[in-house]
Amino acid sequence: MPTRQEQRVEELQFLLYSRPLHPEFFDIYHDHRIVKGEYEAQIWITGIRHAIGFYRESAAVAEVISDATALLPHRGRVLALPVRGEKQHQYEHDGGIHYMMNLQVETVSQRLYGRLHRDLTDQAEKTGGLFVPFPQWAGNALAPFTYIDYESKVGQLHVFVYHAFPAERTLIKTQSIFEVV
Repeated sequence: MPTRQEQRVEELQFLLYSRPLHPEFFDIYHDHRIVKGEYEAQIWITGIRHAIGFYRESAAVAEVISDATALLPHRGRVLALPVRGEKQHQYEHDGGIHYMMNLQVETVSQRLYGRLHRDLTDQAEKTGGLFVPFPQWAGNALAPFTYIDYESKVGQLHVFVYHAFPAERTLIKTQSIFEVV
């Protein structure tokens, strides 16, 4: 694992694939698998980034936030967006998967950022979500982190992701819904 991450929000991209992605494309810091009746899902925390795969029979949809220089495949790529502002997207996979996402990037004052950082850290401790801090990348600031909370239902997976960039006082928030149709 690298000892220092120079990742900046402006260098990130949001990608959507209509296929599974292999783990060798990523540095995986936490791996979580969900098996629920009609679907399976794989959630990877890949630093202050993530990858989520949703699988139904032979169909797959994969959501990724990665750095723009990552060597990820072009085959099966449905969408590529810079991680800026607020974005929404819906996708209907022929294999019976409906996908919706909302992405928001918020840069706030130092004081507000400190409060949001504490609130999300406390929420992760209380709810037991997937929380990975990166103190090795903190420098003189609070530790960057990725926090993923999810709700797995019959036929649906709701995923809430928070990526914290203290040096930039920025939070990236995504809300994604994967549905079996």
